[in-house]
Amino acid sequence: MVFQLLSRCSLRPSATGTAAFRAAAPMLDAGLLRQQQRAMCSADQEYAWTEESVEDYWKRRWRKVKRKRARMHHQIDAAHGSTEAFYGLARERLVAQGRLTEEDAECFTRIDKRLAHLQRHPHLLEFYDWKKQFHDEWIQKHFKQKRGI
Repeated sequence: MVFQLLSRCSLRPSATGTAAFRAAAPMLDAGLLRQQQRAMCSADQEYAWTEESVEDYWKRRWRKVKRKRARMHHQIDAAHGSTEAFYGLARERLVAQGRLTEEDAECFTRIDKRLAHLQRHPHLLEFYDWKKQFHDEWIQKHFKQKRGI
């Protein structure tokens, strides 16, 4: 309905087009308001929560949260990929300019790969935390010896 009204209106900067759009604007507002009004939100009816509706709400909410998390993870992966690509291009440029040797470029490539791996797996960073490093609790937790045969 909205599309039909808009398609009839001429949006050219002429007097007749502007008048047609002004005439259609109240109809658009009334139609949109009618479409936006929900039955459960109307003042004359009270909505009774049921156990199923609450459960459905939390299912929808959990799907939304998972979708947002997945989108964030995809963005992070894309950022890591583009960062690695730009670092590679910068190393190639430095080698081409003679400011970096091939061996150094390979060494920096290995270092960057290790750092990217640690960024993607933050639980591995725990080993490098100086506050936790080699404490008895940490060693017992991570290097627990199993019984012999």
